[in-house]
Amino acid sequence: RPSLLRMTVVAAASLGLALGLYLLLSGSPSFSLAISTATAMSTGWVLALLQTGARAEGTLLVSQKLTFQVVPDCTPLAPLALVSGAMLAFPTGGRAKLVGIAVAAVLLTAINLVRIISLVYIGLYAPQLLETSHLIVWQSVMILSGIVIWLIWARRYAFGTRS
Repeated sequence: RPSLLRMTVVAAASLGLALGLYLLLSGSPSFSLAISTATAMSTGWVLALLQTGARAEGTLLVSQKLTFQVVPDCTPLAPLALVSGAMLAFPTGGRAKLVGIAVAAVLLTAINLVRIISLVYIGLYAPQLLETSHLIVWQSVMILSGIVIWLIWARRYAFGTRS
């Protein structure tokens, strides 16, 4: 059984690694452009299916009434870095960590897609609610989603109910 000191060092190192990787990636102009463009394009594809009249142009989501620019903070990268660091910090097998991070990436990407699509609808039909929805409601939902995903993973893998 690992000592408390060892667990603390591993947790700090894992979270530091995840934060460092996040800062490195988000500070890279080419990565930032790629992740923002991918997020805008996937959102634009869904918006086209929903016949909103909005479309993606690079990192922009454009309609006749509004234009959104997708920046790295509009991607699931930050909550994924947090969840990944937390998963890496736990004394579980590598397979459990990889599965957890992969599932978290898919779930956070899906939640983020719903987030951006809802913000487009709010911008189109209730623009007075856009700033609050964007900065308070959805930021909180993304952080809480990461925490909930980690808690479910921790219960399943890290606390012995499954290896």
